[in-house]
Amino acid sequence: MTCIVGVVCKDGIVIVGDKKVKAGEMTYYEDKIISVEKYENLVVAAAGFLDIREKFVQDIRNLHLLEKKGLVKKDPSRGFVGLTEDVAHRIYEIYGPRYKAEGFDYESEVFEAFVCHKPKLAQPFLYCVDAVGTSSRVNDYKVIGTGAQYAYVFIKPSYSNKSAMNDMAVIVTFIIRLIDECKIDDSIGADEEGKVQIWKFPNSADPYEVDGSELKKLLDDAENRLRKFSNFLILGKMRS
Repeated sequence: MTCIVGVVCKDGIVIVGDKKVKAGEMTYYEDKIISVEKYENLVVAAAGFLDIREKFVQDIRNLHLLEKKGLVKKDPSRGFVGLTEDVAHRIYEIYGPRYKAEGFDYESEVFEAFVCHKPKLAQPFLYCVDAVGTSSRVNDYKVIGTGAQYAYVFIKPSYSNKSAMNDMAVIVTFIIRLIDECKIDDSIGADEEGKVQIWKFPNSADPYEVDGSELKKLLDDAENRLRKFSNFLILGKMRS
């Protein structure tokens, strides 16, 4: 239950995610895009049922131990993507039958993840890994989580292969804030300070999580866009 967007831009890859988590009547906030310890320039983001997503994140945080024990394996043809495929498939083998017995379509409902990596001497790449551990490369943009049905409405007409990371970060932040402000999906939203999570993977530099004044500028730009959109809707209602 989330909204995480990955976009391949002319100057790199940007990943933006909401921070809200709903568990029954409880609401809290957490980072849904994580840097994988002991694996340089590797970031993973996950969406899906809370218990499965948490199990996936826990395994990703212990990826080096799973690899050391031989529970997941990296090979030259699959690299880091292969490791995350193995984690997803391992979880599927354990929990897939249980969810199917309860009537869930595990393959399409339960889980999805992004894997983004920046090799030292190459441009970054973005893959999406499904619930059974099959990956596909993202060459333009993709949304994972329940927010996908809303996000695509705005991203599709806004995106081109000349889009810049900053521009797309503002658009996606606007989308998350819109879903939150209009209460379209109460499981999606910024944190209590109005912040979302933004990671940048520049083509010619190391990836980093956006914070400080850079994050504030992107949030302010998204807020201005949200205000203009809200005013537009209000004017439309008044005219009708």
